[in-house]
Amino acid sequence: MHRLQFSLRIVCCALLVFFVTTMASAQFRASIQGTVTDTSGGLIPEATVTVTNKGTAKEEKVTTSNEGFYRVSALAPGSYTVSVEKTGYKKKVFENVTVNAEATQGLDITLDVGDVSAVVTVSQETAPVLETENANVDKAITTQEVRTLPQFGRDPYELTRLTPGVFGDAARSGTGGAIALPNTAGPGGSSRSIFQTENQPQISANGQRITANNYQIDGTSVNSLTNGGAAVITPNQESIKEVRVIANVYSAEYGRNSGAQVLTVSQNGTNQFHGSLFLKNNSPGLNAFNKYGGPNGAPNIRVNQHLNQFGGSIGGPIYLPRFGEGGRSTWKGKNRAFFFFSYEGLRSSNTDTVNAFIETPDFRQAVISGRPNSIAARILSASGISPRVVSVIPVTCAFAGYNATNCRQLAGGLDIGRLAGAQGQYISFGDLSGGGPDGIPDIEFAQLAVPTISRGNQFNPRIDLNVTKKDTLTFSSYISRFAGTGADAAGRSRPMGDITTAPQNLFGMATWSRTISSTKTNEARFNATRFSFNEIASSSNTNFGIPRIEIETLPFDRIRFGAPWAETTPGIFSENTFEFRDTFRWVRGNHGLSIGGERRWEQDNNDLSGGSRPLFTFAGLFNFANDAPLFYQINADPRTGGPAQSKRNFRSSTDALFFQDDWKFRPNLTFNLGLRWEYFAPLSEKNGILSNLVLGPTGQELTGARLVTVKSLYPSDRNNFAPRLGFAYSPNFGEKFHGLLNESKLVVRGGFGIAYNRIPLLEFANTRGNPPFFARYAICCGTSASDFSTPFNGGQILYALGANNSPFSYPTNTALRLTFNANGIPNLANGAQVEIYGAPARVPTPYVYTYSLEGQYSLPAKLVADVAYQGSQSRKLVRLVNERFLFTDPGTFSNILFPTPDTNASYNALIARLTRRFSAGFQFDAIYRFAKSRDVVSYEGPTANTNPTYPLDVRQEVGPSDFDVRHNFVASGLWELPIFRHRKDAVGSLLGGWQVSGILTAHTGFPWTPVVGQCISTRGPSICPVRPVAYFGGAGNDTSNNAFITGSNFPGGGAKFFSTAAPVGFQLPGIGRNSFRGPHYFDVDMTLNKKFGLGHVLGEGRYLEVKANFFNIFNLLNLQPFNFNTPSTQVQNALFGRAERGLAGRVIEIQGRLNF
Repeated sequence: MHRLQFSLRIVCCALLVFFVTTMASAQFRASIQGTVTDTSGGLIPEATVTVTNKGTAKEEKVTTSNEGFYRVSALAPGSYTVSVEKTGYKKKVFENVTVNAEATQGLDITLDVGDVSAVVTVSQETAPVLETENANVDKAITTQEVRTLPQFGRDPYELTRLTPGVFGDAARSGTGGAIALPNTAGPGGSSRSIFQTENQPQISANGQRITANNYQIDGTSVNSLTNGGAAVITPNQESIKEVRVIANVYSAEYGRNSGAQVLTVSQNGTNQFHGSLFLKNNSPGLNAFNKYGGPNGAPNIRVNQHLNQFGGSIGGPIYLPRFGEGGRSTWKGKNRAFFFFSYEGLRSSNTDTVNAFIETPDFRQAVISGRPNSIAARILSASGISPRVVSVIPVTCAFAGYNATNCRQLAGGLDIGRLAGAQGQYISFGDLSGGGPDGIPDIEFAQLAVPTISRGNQFNPRIDLNVTKKDTLTFSSYISRFAGTGADAAGRSRPMGDITTAPQNLFGMATWSRTISSTKTNEARFNATRFSFNEIASSSNTNFGIPRIEIETLPFDRIRFGAPWAETTPGIFSENTFEFRDTFRWVRGNHGLSIGGERRWEQDNNDLSGGSRPLFTFAGLFNFANDAPLFYQINADPRTGGPAQSKRNFRSSTDALFFQDDWKFRPNLTFNLGLRWEYFAPLSEKNGILSNLVLGPTGQELTGARLVTVKSLYPSDRNNFAPRLGFAYSPNFGEKFHGLLNESKLVVRGGFGIAYNRIPLLEFANTRGNPPFFARYAICCGTSASDFSTPFNGGQILYALGANNSPFSYPTNTALRLTFNANGIPNLANGAQVEIYGAPARVPTPYVYTYSLEGQYSLPAKLVADVAYQGSQSRKLVRLVNERFLFTDPGTFSNILFPTPDTNASYNALIARLTRRFSAGFQFDAIYRFAKSRDVVSYEGPTANTNPTYPLDVRQEVGPSDFDVRHNFVASGLWELPIFRHRKDAVGSLLGGWQVSGILTAHTGFPWTPVVGQCISTRGPSICPVRPVAYFGGAGNDTSNNAFITGSNFPGGGAKFFSTAAPVGFQLPGIGRNSFRGPHYFDVDMTLNKKFGLGHVLGEGRYLEVKANFFNIFNLLNLQPFNFNTPSTQVQNALFGRAERGLAGRVIEIQGRLNF
């Protein structure tokens, strides 16, 4: 680990030196293009177009082609001056041209005949009103929107849902955590601000899965390798210049994924020093309780997060001291060298409480005294064993679930038995009390404190150097560090179970682009992205040499000792991505050409070490005292019985080539023509520790299957060609139709394209658990011979502590050694089975057809109306298939799970939009979507929520997508109140400066599937649950909150509306998948902002703002969506058709920010 970190630092330093010495240049992909004509419409060749960045004075000059066409590329978002001159014409200057990020914008220019010394100046702001240069369905989220619109926890990715063609509601649970779209798994949206290790915003773009989304910062990837649609860097608000989100993209420059392209551009320094300081507070006392705790009468809850976020930024020209050179004492970087630095910190300390039964100090002392040499005594005397007790709550035996025979209520708790037998001897299941009470209290009911402490720091340095007129170097980086310590509530909040997770997320980018001539540029980009953490190192006070101990057969929740048990606890994670990209741009005639390629190296070095530490369960406290476990769970190497080889060095890569032609066919007609080739290398393992199940011949697929070591999981698929076509047409009928259809009024845009999707590593990572390198053991039952088996299950259960604090220090259990048959399958006894993850013989790359047709119309009052048709057709999408359901099962396997690319999906939508750009203190963007999305399964990851109900025929699973919402409306806006808005004096500073901004989200309900507790036959084992074989009709379709609180859509219970009979043979379901609709959603988030002008003190543009973010400002009740096979969807369950809980009530954040 340390060698790898050191090597990465060396590589990054070497690359930085390389780029500095070779004079690299800007990384931006925005551009301005247009046609220069005279007043009669004639094309003007060889006119000089000069574009100057008003912040850095960086100047770009180009010459128009014979067709009068010009294009200036690699521009940063911001404000520019554009001038055009040509002998025989008056010079024309546009003083305020706004350029948005990562987009080509049109600026057609008309020159008047006259002397070039005469200047025509356009001083008003020039910003694109209509999109005349491409067909993309997208949105630019500006700096102003990032800083003013409400975002929970200052997470800017929450604003991606404001893009046309993108769906999401940013819902929060009653405790403040991000709510996933129905039936998805993975890291989900951020629940810890910008410090989420993998931030997976719950958005669907163009009807596609959330895993199809792609995240970039400064033109380079920040995507997670394991979880699709997740970013390993979430930039802080202060560092963002603009975010462009593209739902349908028709440029061949973009790939890797077919969903939303989320393109963030970071802030840069300018010739003027500027910066900020802020402090934000979340206090539970400001928050409101939600209005529904659940159908069982649980109390209403509120978001109980107490945290502070703080930070700031500074940017400007670089000044360096000059030593011993004479002359000026400093080197001034004005117009040449700039820096920007931002920082955000988070500090949080929360303490929740839970009520639970725990063992008493008297019990611990009795075991230590009565079994001094036992493992139990060593555990009960270990550091951190005592729960964090706030208070002891006196209770009766009946409250605990005990009868009077085996329980006595004493002053110190409840006496439920006695030490009996001897160490290593089982107490019979007939009397787990060991013979009855002994006068020593064994358990007590207590209120426990469950603390969590979080600390995060994110640093963002950036340097821009205009080394020459043709070369500019840019380096940007994000360094995000987090440390969170949490108590284990299930483990009774013992300090011995505290786990500290300290992920470190790193991103570094360097770019070199050179202006070869006025028509040719080349840009090269390199970036490295990494996230890592080691919970063994960060939880240095936790003794992983103590197993996880769970006491069962109690009339209440298990009593637990030791740190939590999971394969990922303690986890050692390390994922790296290295990317190189080169793009050559050439303006030839009226063609803007881009030719390039990219290479991405991906390394997943994760070590799921937690399973090497065993878990033991005991039948009652007194078997625990006797060191007599009932159940044993551990991961081990089946060849030796020693610790499992859980670390894998997975390797994958991506290669891509692209050609893009933005063809200005006419001044009012642009074609976007592109072709992209993309290759995703199949997964391999650096050291060859990779095995796959190769199915046998027809009729013997499983009985003849072979488990073999492989170099890669599946063959390569290199046939991934993706053509893209788009157009933008501005009809110009002059004064006909009363001028309603001249070129500045209407744009018709459309496109079609093919895009490919990288399959997330999550689909194949579980192959790390395959024999012969790894096995998961679950051994039961080690009870006395008179009960289930010989003691300790014939000696297979090895009950021991680790030799030290490491999870790898447990003794080798030779009884776990396995032999393998000629096909590489383990030889198992007593009905044991093995689980295999693998891949089918062919895994083609999933791809998507995307298309759209759109009309934009410019209205008075700076309004733009937009009506669009958008759609996609997905092919060869992956789903996780258990091969046991499809072929004759020999009984050797528990599961054989293959990610299988055999499903399709479709989506079509009507989108209506009305926008107003910021002007006179007011802007808004309102989007309505009417859509229909259908698929077989809506998420490809390993989760029970995606289990099929009729696996024999995939066509029976076709239905509305889990995220299908028929009607969706989202509106955002900003209003600067006119109260003293233009006053610059003290009165204006004190009484003016009020802003109101907000986001309104409303949509109809998500679909859900009723299931019954029956099973259906397959070619292997039966599968449960299934859809009912019949629907009797008569159910209500009310989607109000009340309907899902009372269950009024199904009066009398689900059995009155659906058959609960078991399917006969291969009988088809009686209802379709996702045939019912859940509760609707309505939410209003608002921000109230007061600015105090400080121009008279600190200079123009300086101010102090105090704002309050109100999430769910009206404290409206929204209900949690239904998930598959939960009480809400189980026909025979008393809670069928009723929501399990409400979402978050009103949450208030207070922030102060100084802008200077």
